[in-house]
Parts: sequence; structure tokens; C-alpha cells
Amino acid sequence: MASPILELQAADGTTQQIQLGSDRLVIGTDPQNHVILVGEGISRHHAAILPSDGGYTIADLGSVSGTVVNGVKLRPRTPAVLKEGDRIQIGNFQIIFSPAAVATTALPGTVVMGAPSTPILQVATPQWLQEFPLLKDELILGRDPQADIAIDYHFVSFHHAKLVRSGEHYKITDLGSKNGLHWRGATVSEHLLSPGDVLHIGESLRLTYLLMPATQVVEHTRPLQLRDRQTIRIGRDPANDMVLDHPVVSRFHARLYLEDGQWHIMDLESANGTYVNNRRLDPRKPYPLPTGALIRIGPYSSVFTPDETIVPHNDSGNLRLDAIHLSKTTPKGAKLLQDISLSILPREFVAIVGGSGAGKSTLLDALNGFRPATGGTVLVNGYDLYRYFGTYRTQIGYVPQDDIIHSELTVTQALDYAARLRLPADFTEKERQEQVRRVLSELELTARRHVLVKQLSGGQRKRVSIGVELLTRPSLFFLDEATSGLDPGTETQMMRLLRQLADQGRTILLITHATKNVMLCDLVVFLARGGHLAYFGPPDQALSYFDVQDFDEIYLKIDSEPNPELWQQRYRQSHLYQTYVADRQRPLNIDTAATRQVQQQRQVPTVPQVAPWRQWWILTQRNLAIVRQDKAALILMLSLAPLLGALDFVLWKPTILDPEQGDAGQAFTMAFVTVLIAVMVGSLATMREIVKEVEIYRRERMVGLGLWPYILSKLAPAAVLALYQAAVFLGIKVMAVRMSLGWGAIAGLYLTLFLATFGGMVMGLLVSALSPTQTVAPLLTILFLVPQITFAGAIIPLKDLGVVGNFLSDVTLTRWSYANVVSLMGFGRDVAADHCWQQPKAQREKLSAAVLETCPCFDDNLFSRCNFPGVRKEYHPAVDEPEPPQPPEPGDAPGLPNSIVDFDQAYRDRVEAYNQKVKDYQAAMDRWQDQFAEWKENRGRAIASGEALIDRFWSLQRQTFTANVLVNNLRLGGIIAVMLGLVGWFQKRKDIL
Repeated sequence: MASPILELQAADGTTQQIQLGSDRLVIGTDPQNHVILVGEGISRHHAAILPSDGGYTIADLGSVSGTVVNGVKLRPRTPAVLKEGDRIQIGNFQIIFSPAAVATTALPGTVVMGAPSTPILQVATPQWLQEFPLLKDELILGRDPQADIAIDYHFVSFHHAKLVRSGEHYKITDLGSKNGLHWRGATVSEHLLSPGDVLHIGESLRLTYLLMPATQVVEHTRPLQLRDRQTIRIGRDPANDMVLDHPVVSRFHARLYLEDGQWHIMDLESANGTYVNNRRLDPRKPYPLPTGALIRIGPYSSVFTPDETIVPHNDSGNLRLDAIHLSKTTPKGAKLLQDISLSILPREFVAIVGGSGAGKSTLLDALNGFRPATGGTVLVNGYDLYRYFGTYRTQIGYVPQDDIIHSELTVTQALDYAARLRLPADFTEKERQEQVRRVLSELELTARRHVLVKQLSGGQRKRVSIGVELLTRPSLFFLDEATSGLDPGTETQMMRLLRQLADQGRTILLITHATKNVMLCDLVVFLARGGHLAYFGPPDQALSYFDVQDFDEIYLKIDSEPNPELWQQRYRQSHLYQTYVADRQRPLNIDTAATRQVQQQRQVPTVPQVAPWRQWWILTQRNLAIVRQDKAALILMLSLAPLLGALDFVLWKPTILDPEQGDAGQAFTMAFVTVLIAVMVGSLATMREIVKEVEIYRRERMVGLGLWPYILSKLAPAAVLALYQAAVFLGIKVMAVRMSLGWGAIAGLYLTLFLATFGGMVMGLLVSALSPTQTVAPLLTILFLVPQITFAGAIIPLKDLGVVGNFLSDVTLTRWSYANVVSLMGFGRDVAADHCWQQPKAQREKLSAAVLETCPCFDDNLFSRCNFPGVRKEYHPAVDEPEPPQPPEPGDAPGLPNSIVDFDQAYRDRVEAYNQKVKDYQAAMDRWQDQFAEWKENRGRAIASGEALIDRFWSLQRQTFTANVLVNNLRLGGIIAVMLGLVGWFQKRKDIL
């Protein structure tokens, strides 16, 4: 039978339901209670609800104002049986005891309820932290056990200070104490408190004034008995036996089951993994659970005890960070960190300051594990962070100096896509949106949720970057110069926000150059040149330690010391080192030798496996959203192909491929320019696509983003754009130039132009992955495009390139694309099919007339049967005219007469007539010879010119006349694949891990 619930009702109408378990439930104002009620008349340990035989009882624990049940005040420490519907009155809260129902909080857990904006005074020392609700108009703070705020600490006087309500807040007044009150480094006799104000007493006690929200739930699940059970389910869903309500926990995360007397644990393919003794389990693979095993799920650590009990603990808001003898040496031997030891307690806000080159970022990345130190150890709650990085990865938040959000998205879109990548896939859209709304409210960005990130102020953009990290509720928060470049007012707001985040349960480390608001921090780290620790302690003691008037002078004083190692030596000899490093680390019981040995054996952190297809789909959607949001870039991107394609109407005549009016030189140039533009447009479109978001990529890689899902997500929009641009280029080309092509040739041209454009885009991604900055990308793009021009074989013949040139030509996109376009347009097809042109030049001159007659692009056939651009421009009518007929001979001369008598006039006339014929014949022969020579010259010149035109391109470009389009496309695909592999290789080198 399910357990009953308690329904808590505050005076302002706020309600909270708690499901009762089998353990004692203590109610009161003490932070260690299970139910913390803040209000007038409520004692530290006010009442308790206890399980009894078959039910529950309630007992007043000797409270001042008493506990009332159904209008009857209970006798102190006398249990009373609770019945269904009983109403319990404690202070101004009413609690209703109800039968089993679905509770909003699956207890066991800690529930904190109070009046709206209840003031809290948080007291912190290097060893402990405690919060005191301010419920009276006047309270005494001191070492007196009877004081309203009793603090047993040696710096505190018996009656140290008094707090008096002043309007909505309190004024604190010093009562003549020995160590006084310190506000921003100055001693004050009184101070009007504002939320977030931090005062100090002595060297190490901190007072923080806060406002507690109306209702807050801080879960820490109680022990779970496994006896008499066969199976236990663990996860975020309320239907689980153990509910772990945290964003990094999957809905059904893990399962424990009993088999042959042995308990086993199995990870249910969770997003962030299940760890047993800091080793991640294989999904769906059972693992025997040994006694004493430590189970880690998200921020929850649970111990499996010998009596078959799971004793869980929620580490959220309770992570301490210890650095022990950290050092960092580069491969070239340069030392960046010099034997640094630090100890940072939960909820402390620590600033890391120092001059340029002091090693601030190196120290920060060594502490968060993203770029581990080469010596020493970093501990999180006593565990080696480097060795067990995967265990604590989800509890670390990191905001680099550059924004980790896309400026083209709205605030909500940026957070939503980040949530899709970081939260488990089983989060519903409603749950995900609720997480986004929570972060927007926490960062006071709700009113700006639909504004583009690029339209936000610098401080608001930084808040959105912080919000990306807050989606998973990390307990360790690292920020690299989050206040850099902000105006003084915005910087103050940012520092107050970080102070508030620390007070809410996060350990925060911030690199900053601005020291105006450093007093909001609990501790400050000053680094000297070369990574020497010059100071680590409260900011209000830094001025006196360095004997300066303001923090800016500390920079000058540290830098003026020629030997920075002296600062580290001086600090180690100070009482501050003893208090904030040595004393804090003494309980760790770690000696130097063991530390360094552990460091040498540390393991490389592993990133959990997340469904690659899901990451790819989310990133693709985000990329498309970015394109849609940037209207100007989208319009330019879509109009670029039509604008460049329209140049075809200007550059080329419609008849450029025509044998009579065409131009072979321009035809080959047109083919080359077509593919060159396709490659150039593609590469220019993507040359900044990766390098512009390198910080976003690095951060998302830290939280489990896969390399190839990221790269392939860039290809999806690129492929769509390439399909569009290839269609536009080809469509305009068909309209601008008359081409007699079949559907097969058109399809081949489209595929070739697509591969050229897409290949150019992959080349642009390669440039982007190779570029260290955005400004370098255009220069590298030029470097990559020049070979596409010079080694394509269109300008410099392949035979003139040499061995190296031909190798470079083999790996260019333009060579194979150009050959395909020439071949598919078909203006050299007839020449390539002519067997006469297959012969060497010397052999072609010896071919017989019968053989020549069979060659369509040789001899006089090339003007009638050869389809080659502009070849008929060399035509002369003599080619088709017959050879001029030779004049008939005059015949034989008249024979001699037989006698002299026969030499009469008739004979003489015959002779004269014959001589005239001879003269006429000679004149006709002279004319014929002239006509024949002219005919032969015109015919020969026309044929020779036509053959020379073809021979010029045949000798230089014959490889393009009948290119194997299929093989060339495969070559293009291979080049694209190789470039894609190089993109992955170069991008992998940008990983921090």
C-alpha cells in the first residue's frame, strides 16, 4: 500500500506535497531538518512525524509556540496518532495529513518553505556553512549560546553585533566587538544590508545576507531498504522506486535486481551513464553489486551497505575543490603553473586575478579538468577529478571568454537547442521548455526571451551563455573573464548574479581583470608571472597583505618584483596559507609523493556515448534555424547563384557551341569558368562555418557532442544549397547557350555541377577547420582556390605540368568537373570518335583518300560532318567546288603534204588554225593553272585551318573530349571524402580534451 502524504500550505497560498516514508520526519527552522519551515513562532526542531504500527504519529519537540492538531495543542514530546484529514498547525503553516496520492515531491527529501522573500543570514567559515532565517525585528549575533544567531567561532565576540529590521531589510550594528565588522575591506560600525551583501568578521568568517524564495525543494533521498524486494528502478520519473529529480538523470536510468541471492545493477541506456566505484557501466549489461559499492548517477552518490540498503547522497551544491601541488609544463619545457595548492569549499565564489601571462586560464582549465595539469592532483569531494572526469563531467559548468551561443538565434532558441543537446533524450518538450523557463527566470531574461542574441547587450549575452550551463544545474561553475568588456554598471550586475548563483548552491571560479566588485567574492587568487601563487584568501585582507590602498595597485606591486617566486614563498609563510590551504587540506591526508604518483597514473577522461543520429538532427535543425533567422545572409545566399549565373547572358553568345558561329576557345573557357564558379561559390559559403563557432564547438564537445554528428550537420544545409545552386547554374546555362543535349547529358551536367559546388563547400569546411581565426579563413581559401585554377588542365595543359603538377591536378575538383562538362556538352565528341585523329600526326598525313572519306572530322568532311564549335568559320566554297576542268588539248598538228604542190592556201589555213588553237590552249592552260592554284590553295587553306583548329584543342584537351563521367564523378566523391576526413582530423585537434 502506498504511503500517505503531507500537504503543506503557507500563508500566501503556496502548497507543497510530501510523500511519507518509513523514517522519522523532523520539522523546524534548522537547516538539517527534513522539512524546513521559516516563519514566526517556529522552533529549530519544532515537531516530528514518526511511523508506528500501521500508521503515523506526530510529536511536538518542546517548541516555543507549540504544535496544534485539529485545533488541539499537543503536549510536548507526547506522540499523537494521525488520522486521515488531520490538520496540523505549526506557526502560520497548515499541514494536512492525507491518504496516498501522487505527491509533487517524492520524499524522502528536504522541503524548505517560508514567507515570500524571507531574509537569511548565511554564516560561513573555512570549515562549515550555516543559514539562519531572520524572523524577529531584532536579533543578537555572537558566541553566546543564547544568542539568536549563535556562532561558536574564535573571531566572534560574546555579543558581537545586533540586527534590527529597517523597512524590508535589516541593519547590522557592531556592539563593540574585538574583531569588528568589515564591508568591502573597510571596518564599519553599522551597515544597511541589501540582498547579496557580504561582511567579514576577522580573517575567515563570512556573513552573507540573502532573500530565500517562497518555496524551495532541496532533494536528498533517504536510505532505501532492498529487503523483500526483487527489483528496484532508479530515475527521474516519479514511477521509479528511487526518484532522482535532476536534469542529467534519465527518466528510467538504472535498475537493480536480485538474482541467485546476488544484487545486480544495469544501466538502462541512460544519457549520462551509471557509475559503480567510478567505472561507467556498459548499457544493458548486468554488473554484480558488491557490498560497499559506490553508485553514482548524475550528482547522486549512493552506497550499497551490507544490510542491503542503498544510502544515497545528493552532491548538488555540496562540491568542494582541492588543488594539490599543481604544475603545468609545456612540451617545450616552459612552466606555466608552479606548485599551486588551493582549497575551495562548497558555495564559495572565488576570483582568479593576475596580469597577462600569469597563467589564469591555465589554472582554471587545470582545475576544471579540460586541460589537465602535468603534475599534482585536483580533487572533487576527495576524488581525483582527472581520473574520474566522466563521473563529474555533468556537474561542471564552463563559460569561456567568448560567447557560447549563436547570435542569429533568439534567447529561447539558443537555450532550447542547448537543452536538446545536453538533456537526456527522454525529456518531453514540455519538460524541456520548463527547464528553459526556469533558467530565463533565474537570470531575469524572461522579458528578452524572443529577442535575437545579437540584439542583446554585452551583459545579457553573457547571461545567456551562463544560462546554457545552468540547464543541467552544475555544482562547479568556471567562468573565463565573464565580465570582460562590460561597462561598470553591467559588470556590477554580473558579479551580483554570480554571487547569487553561488549562494544558491554552486562553487564558482571566475577569471577577471576587474577588481571593483571583487569584494563580492569569498576568496581571491592572485597569480604572479609564470604561474606563481601570490595570494589566496579573503579579498578584504588582500589590501593589508600587499600593503596597498586599492586592488589595482596589487597588479603593479606583483609585476614590479623581478623574481615572482618570492611572492609564492612569502604566501606559504603567511597565516593565510595555513588557514585557507593547509588547515583545509589537512583532513584529506594526502602526501606529496602519493599525489604525484597518482597524477602519473591518471586516466584520460572519456566522453559518454550519445546517440549520434539525434545529435546530428538537432544540430542540423539549429543550423537551418540560424540560416532562416539571418534574413540578409539567406537572401544573399539564395540570390548569389542567379546573379552569377546571369553572367552567362553577358559573357557567352548563344551560338558559342555552333560549328558555324561558335568559338572553340570560348567554349572550353565557358566550361572551365562554369565549374570554377561552382567551386568558388561553394568554398566561400562555408569558409567561416566552423571557425566562427569554435568556442561553441569546444564547449559542446565537453558535454558529449560527437565530432562527426557536428561535421555532418554542416553538410546537410550545404547539400541542400548545392542542389539549389547547381540547378540554377544549369538552368541559366541552358537558357543562355544553345545546346542540343538529351536528358541523360543534362542529368550528368547537374550531378557534376552539384559535386563541384558541394566539393567546394567541403573544401570551405576544411579551410574553416584548419583556420585558427576567422580573419585567416579568406587567405587560406585563396590558397586552396589557386590550385583549382592552375592545375585544372584548362589553362596550362596537363602534359606541361610535370610530375608534381599532375599529382596536384589529380586532387583538384576542377580537373574532373571540367572534363565532365566538356564531355557532356559534346562539342568534342565527333573529333574523339574520328579514327583519323587517333593516329599520330605523321600517319594522318599518309592516309589514303578512301580512309579519309570515312573520317567525319578530317579533310573536307570536317565542314559537313563534324560538330565542333566554330570549325565552319574556316570554310571556303572551294571545299565543295569541283576541281576546275583542264582545257582540251588542241590536237595533232596538220600533217605535211605529199608534194610541194599540196602546200596550198588551204594547208596554210589549216596550219594557221591549228596554231591559233595552240595559242588558245596555252592561254586556257594559263587561266586553268591560275584557277586550279587558287582552288587548291583556298581548299587546302580551309581544310588546314579547320584541322589546325581541331588539332590545337585535340593536342591540349583531348582528355576532356570523351571523359568517363561516371569514373570522374567517383573521383570527385573520393576527393570530397578525403577532404571530409581532413576536416575531422583538423577539427579533432581543436578539442580541449
